[in-house]
Amino acid sequence: MRSRFETGFRRSLMAAAVEMALCGTALAQAQAELPNIAPNVAPNAAPAAAAAAGPSVVVVTGARAALAKSLDLKRNADVIQDSISATELGRFPDDNVADSLTHISGISVSRTRGGEGQYINVRGLGSGYNIVTLNKRILATDGDGRDFAFDVLPSEVISGADVMKSAEAAQMEGSIGGSVNLRSARPMDNPGQHGSIRFEAERNDLSKKNGGKLSGVYSNTFNNNTMGVIVGAVLSKRKVRTDSLGYQTYNADSPGSFDVNGDGAIGPGESNLLAPCCISFGSVFEDKKRSALSGAFEWKVTPQFKMTVDALATRLDSPQVGYQQSYYVEHAPDRWSDVVVKDHLITSMTVKDLVPEMSNVTTDRVVDTMQFGWRGEWKPTSRLKLTGDVYRSTSKRDSGGKDTFLVAGIAGHNTGYYRATNGGLPDIRVQLEGGRDLATELATGRLGNKDYGIHFTGLTGVDIKDTIDGASLEGRLALDGKWHIDGFQFGASATNRKKDRNSIGNEKSGGACQYCDMYTITFASLGADVVHPMTLPNYMRNAGGSFPGSFVQFDVPAYLAALASLNGKPVLDASGNPTGETFDVSKTQPVFVPTDSYSVREKTATLYGQFELSGDNWNGNVGARVVRTKTTSKSAIDEIVAIDDPTPNIPTSSPTVTYSPAVPVSEDGKYTKFLPSANFSWWAREDFVVRAAAAKVMARPSLDKLAPTRTDNTLDRTYIINIVGDPKLKPTEAVQQDLSVEWYYRPKSAITAAVFAKQIKNFVTYQTDEHVDIGLPGYLYTVTHPVNGDKARVRGIEVGIQHLFDNGFGINAKFAKTLTKAYQNGQYVGQLEGVAPTASSLGFLYERNGINASISFDYTGEYTQSTNVIAGFPSKVDSLTWVTASASWDVTRNITLFVEGKNLSDASMRSNLGRSDALYGFETWGRTYVAGMSMKF
Repeated sequence: MRSRFETGFRRSLMAAAVEMALCGTALAQAQAELPNIAPNVAPNAAPAAAAAAGPSVVVVTGARAALAKSLDLKRNADVIQDSISATELGRFPDDNVADSLTHISGISVSRTRGGEGQYINVRGLGSGYNIVTLNKRILATDGDGRDFAFDVLPSEVISGADVMKSAEAAQMEGSIGGSVNLRSARPMDNPGQHGSIRFEAERNDLSKKNGGKLSGVYSNTFNNNTMGVIVGAVLSKRKVRTDSLGYQTYNADSPGSFDVNGDGAIGPGESNLLAPCCISFGSVFEDKKRSALSGAFEWKVTPQFKMTVDALATRLDSPQVGYQQSYYVEHAPDRWSDVVVKDHLITSMTVKDLVPEMSNVTTDRVVDTMQFGWRGEWKPTSRLKLTGDVYRSTSKRDSGGKDTFLVAGIAGHNTGYYRATNGGLPDIRVQLEGGRDLATELATGRLGNKDYGIHFTGLTGVDIKDTIDGASLEGRLALDGKWHIDGFQFGASATNRKKDRNSIGNEKSGGACQYCDMYTITFASLGADVVHPMTLPNYMRNAGGSFPGSFVQFDVPAYLAALASLNGKPVLDASGNPTGETFDVSKTQPVFVPTDSYSVREKTATLYGQFELSGDNWNGNVGARVVRTKTTSKSAIDEIVAIDDPTPNIPTSSPTVTYSPAVPVSEDGKYTKFLPSANFSWWAREDFVVRAAAAKVMARPSLDKLAPTRTDNTLDRTYIINIVGDPKLKPTEAVQQDLSVEWYYRPKSAITAAVFAKQIKNFVTYQTDEHVDIGLPGYLYTVTHPVNGDKARVRGIEVGIQHLFDNGFGINAKFAKTLTKAYQNGQYVGQLEGVAPTASSLGFLYERNGINASISFDYTGEYTQSTNVIAGFPSKVDSLTWVTASASWDVTRNITLFVEGKNLSDASMRSNLGRSDALYGFETWGRTYVAGMSMKF
């Protein structure tokens, strides 16, 4: 009987064979052109021999030249590697670097607002298992962890990217999936004077919004090409809209069981029920402004010494505002009727006393990212070369207390009707008190200030500052080849990273809920003009389901001013009687939240040594890297002392929670790891190489998971404590093996295949403990906390083909299959979280006589996002195909007109709880069309 792994590999090979069959004609042509080749050729001569192979020389430019250069980088690498290169000075293949990386086998991307690529997965492993560097330096980030967000980096500042899939001792540690090094342009890469200016305009068919970008780059060398300078600048502005499911949560404890048939007893199929709790969805608008300035200065001071100074500064100014409609259908006694259950999921119900809510959510994201560095190369002797590098990278985001979450609702004895659908949003209908239909009233604009009453006033946000200082000294000593040893590489490096997160908000202090459940106090009764009807084109396109297609937006300053008008007035209870308290607007102001803030300092020191080896038809390296890491984590911890819940039957109300004073905590951690590695390449012919590699690798825990911060959801009665970090977490480690074959059967073309395996231990995941007694009588909590999982196994295969025809056409196809198994507490728990089992890319291009055209299809298969979202239910993300196309015309040698299309498949992201009628996530972004002009000089 075949194992599931063998069966999966056979299917992977069959799928790859289908892609490769598309190029059968090209391969037949290539075989006919192959010259006679000697069986044994020294590997150092292989690239030169390959360049001369074939009956004719094909001159390529633009996208074809970029593909050819990337293939040369792959061929000449000492490790198993894939690369992408700029099509011309200041022009990367895609507007987003992450999107360009998806054209590499085994790379997939997760997308942010507007559909822009933000984080990458390598060989199925998520961004937390990979490391991204710029010019071999770590980039600071504005997120909670160490994952690099590509949306802060304009593609125009990048000249290339290398994805190292096997490891060597000389390579920076911190990656298990793969190491990505982004390269910025250098003036001496292309001597002489060069420059270009590019302008483009865009329009999105979902939002009907426009955007534009202006970029330019100038490069020159002088003083007999011993000095050079390059400078580039980018200004862009996009107005994007993302229609999304803000949240659809489920509850395993409410109701837990329900007398569906009304016979007075809980029968089979009426217990252990998973019930919908609340759903919120709508549109998020983002005014994304991005600017960047980059530059480098190179100087060959003497024939033996060269230095480079380079800098990059970017600003992402990306405020967001979301308009959402929300329905809390959570169970309370006697509120549900007409309940339908399917396989222990409540799929339909009628809900009485439902309060339909509208919320406006704003996010302030202004990120300043900088990297500055100096690099020197010195050859004191003909056999010794030394390289020194020092740099600083910073990222800063000031959003503390600047984000808003404002909610208002319609009071009254309203009746809601909920029904789950297959693969889409649920069907939702609300009959307001008096018989009015919510959808109709919204669509006609008849709902306004007289209908909506005040509720939740969240003022939140975080300030993040990330600072990285790094230095390295590396060297290479050329040897005489005795015992097949050509050289010895060695080096030492150190980094000092400090990430501070300050959370500023009013939710935990109770200020956000000072006005909760006051729906009967409408904005009209306060004399405020806050509510304005809103209808959008293509609202929630592709989402499925039936629900109100219009909503309202709030005037945020007017909303806050309306609350301020209550200052000093008496607080009334649900019956309208004074409680003895008065409203205090100062309590609504955001304050520092120590338990949701942290400071993590991480210091690393490394030493490595690596021997370069070669023979008549082989080469390789063997070495080891020793890594020392020290961390100091600071935060604060408090405890829940008491809960006062006077209105438990009102689902949208919030109890009063009393906390103990926050106590500062600080904890240190340290570990040392020994990471050996070996890479071997055997040139069976001058055009055919077999590579093998083995290494021990590691990935450090995310920085936020090293800080003992915690949050709880007591205010919304879900009674969940989420412990975000644990300073005692160990780094994730893996032993990996790689084997690849590469056939460069004609110039600029190749067929490649690779298999890989990784044995992972101590991977970081979250464990959920149900019904935990935290010392509060009558309340049991669900506690989630990070843990090091037992182990995981990853195995996969990659197949690729690149063929450039002499007639201007070309094809670039990639396919990857990754199989994983994860274990926790000795038990098999399914796939490793966040791993996409299947990823493929298929691209066609044409470039001749000034006409350039291309189309790419990038596919990511279904994967498990989390194995335990609630009560053992996984979160699974559906497959997605992203289609891009472009065409350009060289009007003259220096002027080019172009058009582009992004997400032409109108792809959407969906996730569910392992079943199609339990939607868990949804986003749609629409298609974007671009037109523009570039000029060279």
